[in-house]
Amino acid sequence: MGHPAHIGALGAGARRDGYARRKPEASALHQVVRENVLTLYAAIEQGFASPLPKFVRDELEGYVACGVLSRGFAVFACPSCEERKLVAFSCGGRGFCPSCLGRRMAQSSANLVDHVLPENVPLRQFVLTVPFELRARLAYDRALLGAVGRLFVDTVLGWYARKFRERGVAGGESGAFTVVQRVSSDLRLNPHYHAVFLDGVFAPGEDGALRFHALPSLTSGEVADLMQTVRVRVVGWLDRHGVIDASAELSVLGDEFAEREPALAALGRASVSGLSPAGPERRERAPVSLAGAPGVQVKAPLSVAELGFSLHAATVVGARDRAGKEGLCKYVLRPYTTTASLPNTTPSLGSVRGAPSRDAPRRSVRRVRSVGSS
Repeated sequence: MGHPAHIGALGAGARRDGYARRKPEASALHQVVRENVLTLYAAIEQGFASPLPKFVRDELEGYVACGVLSRGFAVFACPSCEERKLVAFSCGGRGFCPSCLGRRMAQSSANLVDHVLPENVPLRQFVLTVPFELRARLAYDRALLGAVGRLFVDTVLGWYARKFRERGVAGGESGAFTVVQRVSSDLRLNPHYHAVFLDGVFAPGEDGALRFHALPSLTSGEVADLMQTVRVRVVGWLDRHGVIDASAELSVLGDEFAEREPALAALGRASVSGLSPAGPERRERAPVSLAGAPGVQVKAPLSVAELGFSLHAATVVGARDRAGKEGLCKYVLRPYTTTASLPNTTPSLGSVRGAPSRDAPRRSVRRVRSVGSS
């Protein structure tokens, strides 16, 4: 580590090639967390807020230290000249830090496009959201979150296989990768699934070689049928495993984890509703019923909803659109919030209320088109 007297000189200006340190401590989000995290801890100690699990504290404290030179740095020096560069240590967080999540987004997107996704194959994104009443449970029950995701992906893959079998293409198989986004655009807790599918199937030809068959079209009616199948399978699985009671009115039941970790369960319920889990009036809620009435509603082309479930399938990227594929991967892997989306004014506790607009990341997806009819 360099001598403290030289830190300012080494870390201050931009290099001749344009490099400049990102300075996270100057961002609005960093100021909000840095200036209020100890106040939050004090409120917890005095009983005015629910206790935070250790992993939440670790994420917050890691973010405060991430990219800040005073918390540690490495010095890179050129052996042939006197140019040096300071690089602050990063937290490597996986749950909150926009910088570390953004780096992971870029790396994962490039890896998917370069090494995982087949070339010259179109992609289609399916987005599944679940009822409000299930979101808190999904957020802290990773086994349940994974099970619902597998049912969703398996149902769509089966639909692709049946669709092409009806068109005379036997033995066809598609593929997909899934990303769970945990919040809505307003930062309320909302675990939902972004699944990117090969928009068609691979099937052996007469010579035995695999050939890709692209989906020629998709209608809102087909998306509605698909969503109903997903909903029925998910509700049936939840009923069989004691998550809900489907004998009469669909009701979400209690679970052992909420009994063992009532604070985390309370935080989850409050985050879904947007209410603070603080103050003397917080109470354990009784089991609640899933809202809504049977009957699919077409919200937009290739976007449907029923009984709190919704499915969107209008985002498509062309087979040869490499930039569009990388943009779509970045969109589904995007951080929950970015410092660029927040105001540059000096913030106070609670003044930052939203994540980036849902439209902002979509601009990075090039030549994305919607197809089909209602």
